[in-house]
Amino acid sequence: MAIRYGRKIPNDEAGPRFRDRVLDTYALCGSEGRRRADNFLALRCSWMTPDERAAAVGEAFHSQRYWSAEALGNDLDVTEAERKRARIRTFRAAGMSDEAMEVLSRANDRDRKRRERAEARLHPEPKVSVVARRLEAILRILPSNWVSIKTAGAEAKRKSPTHFAGKTGKHLAAAVHDAVKLGLAQGQLEKRVIPGPRFQVAKIRRSNP
Repeated sequence: MAIRYGRKIPNDEAGPRFRDRVLDTYALCGSEGRRRADNFLALRCSWMTPDERAAAVGEAFHSQRYWSAEALGNDLDVTEAERKRARIRTFRAAGMSDEAMEVLSRANDRDRKRRERAEARLHPEPKVSVVARRLEAILRILPSNWVSIKTAGAEAKRKSPTHFAGKTGKHLAAAVHDAVKLGLAQGQLEKRVIPGPRFQVAKIRRSNP
């Protein structure tokens, strides 16, 4: 409506027909529809008298007309340009058959994918490194208290095996060490070393916000 008429529907050849189709829609909106229909006429069709508004609403709610997507587009003479500009999805442009809509839908889909590819080339998403993904896996499993790096790495591998695929023994330890090192550098992790029965034990936790 705003594209064709602005805020007011004119009292010309096409205006009342557009008004009636809006009222047909409100007539299918349940108990709230009548209030919305009254408000619509008061705001958009100020050229109608109160009796004319009441009669138009009563007729629409009595008739309960249901319009198919094809019939409504034809009745309102909707152009494809209007349909695109208003982002209409519920009815068609005038004269569009099922076959024509399918052809148009495929063409629009091709255009959308072409735009998405062009956008991806212009603004590629930054790739997340393997080390960063391993750090994310570790952060996801960390409890609130301190936990040994060895335990954290084993649990992260159990929960996110693809990030540590093929890593065992010293190779797993090295992969976990690199991820922890990155977390410390980014301020996402805290680390402390405490004495153990035989060796010192390195423990980590999430940094306090």
